[in-house]
Amino acid sequence: MALTRSIFGVYHPAHKAILLIGDLLGFAAAFQIAAKSRLGQSPDFFSLEYLGLNVLIVSCLFVGGAYTSGGVKQLPKLPLNTFFIVLSSALPALLFIYSLGPEKFTALLGRGVFPFALVGFGVFAVVNRYIANGLFHSQEESRSALYLSPSALSQRLENTISSSSINLVQSAEICENTHPKNKLSALVIAPEYTPSEKEQKILLDYRLAGTPIYSLSDFFESFLYMVPVQEINNDWFIRSQGFTMLHSSIALRVKRATDIIGAMSLIVLTLPITILAAIITKLVSRGPIFFSQTRVGMQGQTFTIYKFRTMRANAEKEGAQWASQNDDRIIPFGKFFRTSRIDELPQCWNILRGDMSIIGPRPERPEFTSLLAEDIPYYDLRHVVKPGLTGWAQVSYPYGASTEDALRKLQYDLYYIKNYSLILDLNILLRTVLVTLRRGGR
Repeated sequence: MALTRSIFGVYHPAHKAILLIGDLLGFAAAFQIAAKSRLGQSPDFFSLEYLGLNVLIVSCLFVGGAYTSGGVKQLPKLPLNTFFIVLSSALPALLFIYSLGPEKFTALLGRGVFPFALVGFGVFAVVNRYIANGLFHSQEESRSALYLSPSALSQRLENTISSSSINLVQSAEICENTHPKNKLSALVIAPEYTPSEKEQKILLDYRLAGTPIYSLSDFFESFLYMVPVQEINNDWFIRSQGFTMLHSSIALRVKRATDIIGAMSLIVLTLPITILAAIITKLVSRGPIFFSQTRVGMQGQTFTIYKFRTMRANAEKEGAQWASQNDDRIIPFGKFFRTSRIDELPQCWNILRGDMSIIGPRPERPEFTSLLAEDIPYYDLRHVVKPGLTGWAQVSYPYGASTEDALRKLQYDLYYIKNYSLILDLNILLRTVLVTLRRGGR
């Protein structure tokens, strides 16, 4: 079966078709629900207003890239940009409804049919892509890239890339027949690789033929969604784009406002769970309900974090220890509280106080940060922002308690700091919900 080339790798030719069909069905379902609830009747699916809105909104999705290769293949992230493309279609859609006359305008807008249908379809379009991307991801061929470097591929890089579906082949030089052009998905150039004039001409031919070429750091960011801290230097940080949240006062104010609103909403919504968790903790184990501990926050300042106690009261009488998944110090219901993240709910107080944010690197203990900073380059950079209740590392990497795990999580944390946006925050929140529902650990 023929496969169509995407911006990186290949995907099933039916992928886009299924997305389009799913969107058409989703639009019909959203309109049916909205019309039934607001007007008490089903819409006329062959009417001018319905067909016109259908064509208009799907056209906006095409223009916005929801059916292009880059828009389709967003496997590590939820395709939330699709939701905002749908919302952006509201203006041309309203102009179209207005052109149909006052009667149609009143029925569709005044009675709230169109707003409900638009939001409902936006949610469905995101779910449609998430399911379809996961389905076709399992059917994809292994993606391959040529890594141009004078030195052999390090074990460290092999270990990092082996967790993905990418086949990275190292070569000290490039020539016309290094790799068949119809199979090579990308070229990755190491910082120390200096191409000759002849090799530059070959690289140019690859670029003009449509093969993407990346630096090693760009490759990690674009396809592994992490920053390779062991492969970069100070010059990379100086020249690299991004890090908006470090210098944009508007971004910081928006993030603080969403933190306050989110924490207060979470407190109200989870109040019954919080009360029940407190009662259970008190009944199953002697000791206090809450557990407090010193953690390292923004700019290296320490603060006291609060959690529901999930271990016996004297769990660290022999000193600080890494927590583990099957820790024998855990009390009854403690593991459930951890995997469901119920134990983290008291940290809403830390968010309201300003010690933490909803999204950010998880705060670590000072006993461990001093040791990790000695072994892991740029480890202290995770402290340039507020720590979070959840983060990109927590939804991208399984639970771990070692220096190697801390290194991998740092790479995801730096990716978040460099590429912060509201859409990325929403992605992390939704993925946190999915991980929590699967009880996938932290």
